[in-house]
Amino acid sequence: MSSDKRNINDLIALIERNKIATGQDWYKSADAQKKDDAESYDENYEDEDEEEAESDYSDVRLLIFASTGSFTESLFPMIDQHELVYAVTDVPEEAIDIAINNSQIRHVLIDMDRPSDPAKGVNLFSDLKTLNPGIQIFYCTKNPSSIEARSIQTKGAKLIQKPVLRKMVDQFITENFKF
Repeated sequence: MSSDKRNINDLIALIERNKIATGQDWYKSADAQKKDDAESYDENYEDEDEEEAESDYSDVRLLIFASTGSFTESLFPMIDQHELVYAVTDVPEEAIDIAINNSQIRHVLIDMDRPSDPAKGVNLFSDLKTLNPGIQIFYCTKNPSSIEARSIQTKGAKLIQKPVLRKMVDQFITENFKF
């Protein structure tokens, strides 16, 4: 046996040992996999129903329009330290519904960089300002000279430059939310 084949076989054996050691089912039959997938789908579907039924935004004070990514992963822990209640969505219709049906939400934060869609951010800004001219909208971007960023800035949105640092989040919350 050549040394390459032996190394590959050793690697495969190591992977199998690690899979078994971590308790993963390495050799599932197709029927067992289908059953697991169906159960997983049912559990996720039930969770979504419960989430929709329990959607209560009465304590929410900040609406964040952003897709899941590195920006949200770094932002949420900083906001959580201030115990500020916020809602997050990347669906424009849902964001409008939340903001309009909950008058205590006076501040919206829009992520203008990918993976969020900058065009959806601009449209959301326009829709929210039309429906509630008094709402304050902030936008986060690493490129404030982009067409989308300049478009909403000239109409009254306020810039929060990326990368968003803890000091900036602290200042934003102190200036806009009285604790």
